[in-house]
Amino acid sequence: MSGTSVKLADMSIMRCATPAETFAALASVTSATSPTISGGSALFLFFGAEDPQTGDSWCPDCVTADPVLRASIARLRRDLTVYECPVGQRSEWKNQPTHPYRLHPLMRLARIPTLLFIADGVERGRLVEADCANPAAVAAFLA
Repeated sequence: MSGTSVKLADMSIMRCATPAETFAALASVTSATSPTISGGSALFLFFGAEDPQTGDSWCPDCVTADPVLRASIARLRRDLTVYECPVGQRSEWKNQPTHPYRLHPLMRLARIPTLLFIADGVERGRLVEADCANPAAVAAFLA
């Protein structure tokens, strides 16, 4: 599904399989030059890549948060494009201080899952780890 767009419950989901794809998507949102991006606003969801053997993320917090995030976004923010951004396999993320998502000046990721909200071309907030699995916290964040 890399680089493809999917419509789910009137919600547009883009999979950014690599940091380069994520950085390009972020640049299009923050510059607000893309006619498909509503007012320079989008959600970026960072999570552990799926384990090829199980189909689930290697990150247990990501597995727990995924249904909460998807249901809340579909219910509350169908107007936003969601960019799914896997950070890679466990060995690519854990204890890797030079991971591109950790070093990017806007992303500065430290933990996953992370939901980053970009509005009007700038970061408006982020949810991290356990907050991503808390329906009340996600609803308040998306309101």
